[in-house]
Amino acid sequence: MGLTILYKDITKFPVDAIVNSSNPFLIGHSGVDKLLHDLGGEAFEEECRSKVGILKPGEAIYTKAYNVAAKYVIHTYIPMYHEGEHGEAAILRSCYRKSLELASELDVKSLAFPLIAAGTMQFPIPQALEIAVVTIREYLQLYSDMEVYLLLHGSAAKAIADSSVEGLDEYIKKSFSPEKKIDYTDLEQMLANKGESFIDILNRYMREKGKDKPSELYKNAGISKSAFSKLQSPDNQHKPSIETVVGLAFALKLTYEEAVPFFNAAGFALGNSSKYEIILTYYFMNKKYDIWELNEQLLKYGYKKLVGNCIAGDDEEDD
Repeated sequence: MGLTILYKDITKFPVDAIVNSSNPFLIGHSGVDKLLHDLGGEAFEEECRSKVGILKPGEAIYTKAYNVAAKYVIHTYIPMYHEGEHGEAAILRSCYRKSLELASELDVKSLAFPLIAAGTMQFPIPQALEIAVVTIREYLQLYSDMEVYLLLHGSAAKAIADSSVEGLDEYIKKSFSPEKKIDYTDLEQMLANKGESFIDILNRYMREKGKDKPSELYKNAGISKSAFSKLQSPDNQHKPSIETVVGLAFALKLTYEEAVPFFNAAGFALGNSSKYEIILTYYFMNKKYDIWELNEQLLKYGYKKLVGNCIAGDDEEDD
């Protein structure tokens, strides 16, 4: 599971819970908050009134959802932004974290956030977006059984979010051609590596990059201990999945030149014969190793996210 950024109406989005940027009195005064009260009617108002005085800055509480797609509304509160000199950033991070923790307690499998505090509370949009993305990703790295959406609205928020991937968009437009295959410039190196198996190359890169602690590598790659052990087994007959290959390559911080033989040995390719290959190639060529960001871009272009353990059929848990 992971984080997806979309431009949708949060009241109509089909998730288990939505987050509402509210106030201490749970009174719908503007924006989405007001809309939720309008849609929820007297039943929603009554439940909110029963919890007046509970909600403090950076905290989160929940009510049932009424006449919207979600089951729950998680309310969180941040005061008005005042030049960032009153701990606003820390409070905003707490709003996201407490909302995520409460969602986990409610056994929520899908959760949608607005860009908290970026409207009426006047938090600067670039900083609000950065805090949202970083805080959500940090939580999901520890608790990854939840699908989280950040739903933006307004041209300013959309422009800032889009600007972070303009380089990838332009690269895809320039590089993609269904008939055009990648021009491998280092053919000699590729032929020299042809005799190496995937595990041989993996072990060599681990030595060369000083990654002598397998536990750190497989955790950073998002791979289970049992899956990694099976991968390195002398009698291993499993072909590593694309999740495995990308996860390990990101954890090793491979350059593009290093990643090409690594992918080839696993039966995959980097190049420009598909948009999928181009996206992966772009990340290695630009030394970008953020798997959460990569997942968002794969979703954007219609591909599945890289999630799950590396070896198909491995359901064992770590000790």
